[in-house]
Amino acid sequence: MPSSKMKSVQARHLCWFLAILLALLFNGCAGKQPWTTSQVAEEEAAFLRQTFEEMQQLDASCFSSLDAEATLVWEGPGSNRSIAGFFQLMLPTSVKFVVLNPLGQPLYALVSDGREFQSINTSLKQHTIGKISTLAAQYQIPASLLSDDWGYWLTGRLHEHRATIEAIRRDGSGRGIWLTLRYQGASNLPKNHLLIQPESKQLLTRILVDHQGETVATISYDQRRGEEACSPLSRITISDLPYRSQLTIDFTDILTDRSFTTANFRLKVPADFTTQELH
Repeated sequence: MPSSKMKSVQARHLCWFLAILLALLFNGCAGKQPWTTSQVAEEEAAFLRQTFEEMQQLDASCFSSLDAEATLVWEGPGSNRSIAGFFQLMLPTSVKFVVLNPLGQPLYALVSDGREFQSINTSLKQHTIGKISTLAAQYQIPASLLSDDWGYWLTGRLHEHRATIEAIRRDGSGRGIWLTLRYQGASNLPKNHLLIQPESKQLLTRILVDHQGETVATISYDQRRGEEACSPLSRITISDLPYRSQLTIDFTDILTDRSFTTANFRLKVPADFTTQELH
């Protein structure tokens, strides 16, 4: 049986993962803006608005479920960590992550519908339930990140039908076009900056901005498994985190043809497990 010290380490490891997955993480600090200062000419802007509408229509026809192996790597000052398992997602907010040991046996399982979560620690025989907002408060995660859009952020998808384009600028490094979008009535994140590639109709980067105009996180969609617009991501990098920390998520063995239901995002609790509610 694992020692009490090993159990404590494993419990901290799970808490670390919960904080990362929920957060996309803590408030970062904005650096130099990656776009040019002047907006594109009106004629080109009209073309780009139409292109973005076409991207949204195409995106709406893409997959709504994801099943993959996932490795999370956290890089921070004096602390590099990684954790691997399998990841399942059903848009808009249902997620499951199961952490495996080197023999492929489950150590932890976490599910969430975006409002509540449920987790199991097999080493401690512990089942934990609670509200995402409670977990966020415990780990000092900004409320602005508790959004119904997190499933779209984790899959590099568009969900901008309630947004107004405020500005259109060229990328300072020539990678594409930056769109600044404002979300009417948004209580969490009123603004995003999106870097798109008009020719391939792909989203390259999303910058999340809070009510104070500060960057909450920059999500870069670094690699895709194919060139088509609906190709699933094989890597996500989340940066602009405190102390220049960074989170990378690598997806392998990706399936997008699974048909999940809400039942897939509930955990079966063994009879000998202890249940506790996080307050």
